[in-house]
Amino acid sequence: MKLAKTLWLALAAAAPLGPLQAAEAAEAGPYVMVAAGRSAYDYDCYFLADCDTGRATTTRLGAGYRFGVFGLELWAADWGRATTRWQDSLRLRSLGAGAVWHLHFSPTVQGLLRAGAAHVTQNRSDDGRASHLEGTFGLALDLSLNPTVGLQAAWDFTTSTGRNSGSVLAQALTAGLRVRF
Repeated sequence: MKLAKTLWLALAAAAPLGPLQAAEAAEAGPYVMVAAGRSAYDYDCYFLADCDTGRATTTRLGAGYRFGVFGLELWAADWGRATTRWQDSLRLRSLGAGAVWHLHFSPTVQGLLRAGAAHVTQNRSDDGRASHLEGTFGLALDLSLNPTVGLQAAWDFTTSTGRNSGSVLAQALTAGLRVRF
């Protein structure tokens, strides 16, 4: 994914530009986030190979509370609508909760590791609607611009299974804004 490399390189290059007093690793408190980007669906795979792929636009809205290096988050995500090779449509939406671990790289740059569970709803035009509880995982790089505002580049993924169709692996590369209170 070329976009992922570009986002990671841009954030790494911009990291020294933020103020040094921006974010301490142990700061606690609530925050909200909004993010958007591109998602890719791998679906109807046979024996972990020969998958079909669809692309879509992703939007995410989240809130969390940081307790130091550990935090809790709630997310609502629309993974977007993609057209399958058979010209039907596929769309995932999810509402989830999870834990986040903050890895302090510098005064302005942190890595994040996310793990949680989400209620994932899959709509596929030739299979109808199906909902399941699924695991969600993600990695992110957070650049603090000042003590309350930060930019975040993230890679998140989840899975889903339709009623009659195969499983779907959804991956999203997003860029977002975090505001801490």
